Amino acid sequence: MTKFNCISADTHVIEPPNVWLDHTEPAFRDRAPHVVRENGNDVFKFDGGELLGIAGWSSAGKPRNEFKMHGTFENDIYPGAYDPHARLKDMATDGVEAEVLYPSLSMRLYAIDDIPLRNACFRAYNSWIAEFCSAYPDRFKGIMLTDLEDIAAAIAELHRGKKMGLAGAAVALYLGDASIQYDDASFDPFWATAQDLDIPVSLHVLTDKEGKSALTGPVGRVFDAHFVQLTLTPMIFGGVFQRFPRLRVVSAELDAGWAPYFIERMDYIFEIHTAMAQTGDTLRIAGGDVLPSEYFKRNVYMTFMRDRSAVLARDQIGLGHIMWATDYPHLDSTWPNSRKMHEYLFEGVPEQDKHRIIAANASEVYGFG
Repeated sequence: MTKFNCISADTHVIEPPNVWLDHTEPAFRDRAPHVVRENGNDVFKFDGGELLGIAGWSSAGKPRNEFKMHGTFENDIYPGAYDPHARLKDMATDGVEAEVLYPSLSMRLYAIDDIPLRNACFRAYNSWIAEFCSAYPDRFKGIMLTDLEDIAAAIAELHRGKKMGLAGAAVALYLGDASIQYDDASFDPFWATAQDLDIPVSLHVLTDKEGKSALTGPVGRVFDAHFVQLTLTPMIFGGVFQRFPRLRVVSAELDAGWAPYFIERMDYIFEIHTAMAQTGDTLRIAGGDVLPSEYFKRNVYMTFMRDRSAVLARDQIGLGHIMWATDYPHLDSTWPNSRKMHEYLFEGVPEQDKHRIIAANASEVYGFG
């Protein structure tokens, strides 16, 4: 049982200008992200492009009509987005006691084509977020970034991140049109290591290689969960969770109300193709009769901010596998009105179920006391 009453399972830091200057190895430092002042705005440049405007990441609680993408650190970024001591004050305002921390700018570094540079940038971020969390290790659990285009480097980073106290690892949400998906045997050493080290692996929006999940506009944003479905389906049908039964995968910031139909549809397709197995169909999970829904409910976890449909469907999804989050300090955040959001989300819901979703599940997954 956790000592906390409210844990956000998905919040963010905004990387300050010194992250890559201080932590990137010398061989990559001049090509890593660094801030330049352009037209009065702070812009992160790196070898191959620039990152999204910094002000857009720090929009929680601000009127929507005042949203802006570009700005400066001193004028437009909440101190709690990069300073752990200021962070506690913002959490107290919102009634949140502990947080799982993801990056902001670094999420788009998955699109860097140069694999050694990408990995160097990830290592630098991981070192910085470990320092951030070390200020209050009982309150902050950091998620490291890993790159599965270099499995050996990713495995080494899992070990290093674990030693630094990081509690989870992110991989690219979506591999796009790649000829292989995460069920390919080449990824198995990474899944095995994550399982053995008890490190949950996150699939977070905006971390895909090709930028396809960064859909914009009202129509595009409706389909955010589409990409995690494209990733989870081959993992389930391809036997990843059969081979690694203790591996935990977290679908982050992609809601969960879609899960009941997704689960039901997978089982239906599984049953059809099992019946057709004599025709040489290859969709059947290797050697087993366990339904896809059973793997989903055992191995997959989901975070959400304002998805009441997920709360109402908690028994179909699995009460122990959905985790509430604030998404602070991003535009979608419920901060500083999360208490009011809880009133909406959990109206008529038993208190023990509410506590599991807003505290106990995240505590168990990420090792909060």
